[in-house]
Amino acid sequence: METQKTFCRICEAQCGLIVTTDRDRVVKIEPNPEHVSSRGYACIKGLKMGAFAHSPDRLHTPLKKVNGSFQPVSWSQAISEIGERLRDIHAKHGGEAIAAYMGNPIAFSLWPTMIMTAFLKGFDAHKLFTPGTQDCANKFAGGERLFGSPVDQVFPDIDHNQLLIAVGSNPVISKMSFISLPHPMDRVAGIEERGGKVYWVNPRLTESAKRCGEHVPIRPDTDVFFMLGFLHELIARDGVDHDRVRRYMEGYDLLADAARPWTPERVARVTRIPAERLREMVTAYLAADGAAIYSSTGVNQGRFGLMVYWLQEAINAISGNLDRRGGVLAGKGLLPRPPASDEARTSRIAGVPYVNSTIPGGIMADEILAPGPGQVRAMFNMSGNPLLTCAGSDRLAEAFSELELFVCLDIVRNETAEYADYILPGLHGLERADIPFYFFTMMGLMPTRSFSYTDPVLPPPGESRDEGLILRQLCRAAGGSLGGSRMLQWLSNSAEWLGKVPYFGSRTTLDRVFLGLMTRSAKIGGIGKMRRHPDGILLQPNQPGDYLGQRVNTPSGKVQLAPPDLIERARSLEQVFEDELAQRDALKLIQKRERFSHNTWAHNVEVFVKGERKTNYLYIHPQDAQTHNLTQGEMARVSANGKHIEVPVKLDEAMMPGTVSVPHGWGHQRADGLHVARATLGANVNIIMPDGPDAIEPVSGMSHMNGVIVEVSSV
Repeated sequence: METQKTFCRICEAQCGLIVTTDRDRVVKIEPNPEHVSSRGYACIKGLKMGAFAHSPDRLHTPLKKVNGSFQPVSWSQAISEIGERLRDIHAKHGGEAIAAYMGNPIAFSLWPTMIMTAFLKGFDAHKLFTPGTQDCANKFAGGERLFGSPVDQVFPDIDHNQLLIAVGSNPVISKMSFISLPHPMDRVAGIEERGGKVYWVNPRLTESAKRCGEHVPIRPDTDVFFMLGFLHELIARDGVDHDRVRRYMEGYDLLADAARPWTPERVARVTRIPAERLREMVTAYLAADGAAIYSSTGVNQGRFGLMVYWLQEAINAISGNLDRRGGVLAGKGLLPRPPASDEARTSRIAGVPYVNSTIPGGIMADEILAPGPGQVRAMFNMSGNPLLTCAGSDRLAEAFSELELFVCLDIVRNETAEYADYILPGLHGLERADIPFYFFTMMGLMPTRSFSYTDPVLPPPGESRDEGLILRQLCRAAGGSLGGSRMLQWLSNSAEWLGKVPYFGSRTTLDRVFLGLMTRSAKIGGIGKMRRHPDGILLQPNQPGDYLGQRVNTPSGKVQLAPPDLIERARSLEQVFEDELAQRDALKLIQKRERFSHNTWAHNVEVFVKGERKTNYLYIHPQDAQTHNLTQGEMARVSANGKHIEVPVKLDEAMMPGTVSVPHGWGHQRADGLHVARATLGANVNIIMPDGPDAIEPVSGMSHMNGVIVEVSSV
């Protein structure tokens, strides 16, 4: 038996773990009580990582599709053939014809994500799709407009807040986002224990609201009106720190003009939050010695996620809570940021802009299917399952079938990989050396600032390879240069050759060299030093007062309260308001995180899909169920955008009347490579979600996945 300390990489919390192994198999995983940040916290999914690493469906050798079925091939054959086809596509159509998708959980590892970017650059390609436009790209777009950079982000000073208003967030299940928060509910409950207040603004009575604080029901996808009403009331009471605004911010008058029409009484007509309730929240916010408004995925996936982010951070800023102890703090990364690009890229599809150097997933099918210059012909999918996680699943299936080259790098053969020409077996997180991912190293979104390093806990099974090595070899085989640099490609080739030298080679693999450079760049020493701190190391705590006037990255150095494009969009809300009133009786669909699920990939572990957990459900309030003649357990049809799915009914009084929910990530019945998931029931709700350029939020590219109007009926 051997025991090693590591950290989890399935979400932003990145909790410390203790892994016990026997003969290269995981025997037990426990939370690490000595980890400097998580201190004995871990969720059920992190504790079951061994089940993913040792899945009987694990891929051990490259696969090639031959006459419609997958056949094992050697690495040399796979690399050579893929390289030849990629070289040909690049020669005929250029880098615009090459794209990649990078999914979770590999996004929570730094090395593979960095090397994928370098791989694309080697062919002058830049079309990188990620789950960001399914869950958080509005915040990147907002950071760019308010603070001057997409990676400039703020988060609640959770351990000192006296008031927290959390909109569309449920940390009991999802641990919050854009903030690393092990022990999430203990820390949120600590606000009340200090005599403060917590409000949960959400269309359903969440597990978090049942634990502490007060639940404030809101009609789905009306959060922008809630924020405008809050801002209106804040200004009407002169709850503005005018001195701070004058010194550190620009655009206050335009911001105030945008909020002027939206009184609490008026917005109550669509949000269904009574005016007196909203005023009570503003009173508590102004009275608190440190307050924060925060929103998460439930808001991000609406039609106005970017506008909500803008308004919430404008409220935090003008009230004096930005860069204040107990308010919201600006992240401070450990590593030097890469230089910002002066080029504002847009897609050939309707001129949709890129966000944080990525392209919206909602137009992936269009980029592949629409003919003309720049049509995507080669796609590399790394640890993703966009067929189930992106909107417009049917069109994506058609698009993947049209690709001239489709390569998946993954540890199992999921639904998306069924459309691949080649599947290349990569690594599980436990088989990879790592440091904390981008949100930690570059953005510093950590209430407890810390840093960790882990060596691999397990050796790769069979012929599985590090994704970085795979991409470097493909780059060479196709005649590209990693990162567009011949020197970098030469270093990559040399590192690969040295890696074959006994003993010496294990110390010179490019991933270890890269991670060593990162730790030294962070001025915390090399890997050798980090190995002496298996519980991580604490860094200098966050300091309020070090952001405004010092680290704001706008040209003027001041927070921009009135970005012109958002002010213009605010003027269009009158029609949206009238539409909401006209649709007041329509059912709105929201998504719902589940404790034993994580997007699509947790459903292939037996313990996570036992009993009632073998399917997703239509969660509906009994009042709405009666209106639509639905009963507990029967099959319901849920329809939108000319399509429908069928799922069993679960009556749920936690749902706000007028709101229904179907968790996403299901619908595995055709997953030939996932023997457990294939036996589950349920349906892929993203089939009925809108997609294409007209269905994403302008500027942020976010897919509309919450607050979608649906019809329900019995089957």
